[in-house]
Amino acid sequence: IPFFIYAGTLMEHSGISKCLIDWIRGIIGRVRGSLGIICILASMAFGVLTGSAMATISAIGKMMSPEMDKEGYPRGYTSALLAATCFLGILIPPSVPGIMYALASGAKISEVWMSTIGPAFIFAAGYFIINYVRIGRHQTKPEKLDIHFADRAKEIGRSTIYAVPALLMPIIIYGSIYGGLCTVTEAGAVSCVYGILYFFALRLIDRSRIKVTFWKCCAIAGASTATIGLLNAFSAVAGKVMTLAGISNFLSTLITENIASKAGFLLMINLLFLFMGTFMDINATILIMTPLLLPVAQTYGITPVHFGAILIVNMCVGFLTPPFAVGIFVSTKIANSTFGETVREAVPFMGVGLLAIMVTTLCPGYVDFFIRLFS
Repeated sequence: IPFFIYAGTLMEHSGISKCLIDWIRGIIGRVRGSLGIICILASMAFGVLTGSAMATISAIGKMMSPEMDKEGYPRGYTSALLAATCFLGILIPPSVPGIMYALASGAKISEVWMSTIGPAFIFAAGYFIINYVRIGRHQTKPEKLDIHFADRAKEIGRSTIYAVPALLMPIIIYGSIYGGLCTVTEAGAVSCVYGILYFFALRLIDRSRIKVTFWKCCAIAGASTATIGLLNAFSAVAGKVMTLAGISNFLSTLITENIASKAGFLLMINLLFLFMGTFMDINATILIMTPLLLPVAQTYGITPVHFGAILIVNMCVGFLTPPFAVGIFVSTKIANSTFGETVREAVPFMGVGLLAIMVTTLCPGYVDFFIRLFS
C-alpha cells in the first residue's frame, strides 16, 4: 500500500494529468460532448496511476472544470460528472481498497483487482450515454476541418509521446505481475522507483511543471499511508472485540435463520453496503464488515472475490449518494456548484450505479471473465 500511494502521489504532482487529457483529446477529436467523454476516460486512466478517488477528482477536476465551464457545461452537471467518475480510480487497478479487501479476506490481490474492471466498463458506458443525452445532443455539430490524415496522425503521435511516461506505469505494474516477473508488492516497489526517476527527470528537463517539492510528495504520501494504517489497526481491534463479544456469531445466526435463500442474502448485503457507503469510509467498511459477512456469504456459495466485487462497487456508489457523498462535497468546491444542483444532476449517474450493482451481483460470470482473461 505505501508503495502504490507514494508512486501515485509522485505521478499526480508531476503534471501527468494534463498529458493524459491532451492524449485522450487528440484521439477523440472534435465530437459533441467531447469534454465530458474526456473527463470520463481521463478519470479511468488516472485511476491506473493513483488508485485513489480523491486524487483522481482533485487532479482531473482542477484540469477539466475550467474547460467545461468555458464550453457552457452547467456547473451542477460538471460537479456531478466529477463525483461520478472519481471512484473509477478505485475500480481500475491498482486499487488500495482492493488490497485492503484482499488482506481482510485472504483472497488473491490480483483477482480482487480484476473483479472490478467489468463494473468499471458498465459505469463508463452508462456515463457516455448520459453525457450525450444531457449535453452532446444539444451542442451544434462542429464544422469539418480540412485536415489530412498525415497531419492528424502527426498530432496524435506528438500527444502520445508526451503521454508515454503515464502509459508506461500500467505496463510496468501489470506486465511485471501477470508476466510472472514479480509479486504485487514487488511491482509496487518497482512503480515507486519509476515514479521517483520520472519526478527528478522532469524536474531537470522542465522544472516549471513541478508544483510541489519532492519532500512535500513524501509528506502527502506518508499522511495517506498513516491514515490507512490507523484504520487497519483500529478496525482490527474493533473486529476482535466483535468476535469476543459474540457479535459475529450472532449476526451469522440472525442471517441464516431469517434469510432462507441466496437471493435474499444478496439483496440484504447490497442494501447494507449501499447504506454504509453513504456514511462510512470504504477502507474502514471493508476491514470491519468482511470478517463478519464473508463466512456467511461462503455458506451460500458466494466466492470471496465475487463478494469483494459486490462490496467495493456498492461502496463506490456511496461516493455519489447523499447524505454523506464524499465525491459530491469535493466536486462542488472544485466546480463552484451547489450541493442541490449537483445532487439533481447526479440522479442519472446514480441509476447507472444501481445497474452496475445489479450486474455485479447477478452475473458472477461477467466478473470472473476478466479474472480468467488475465490469469
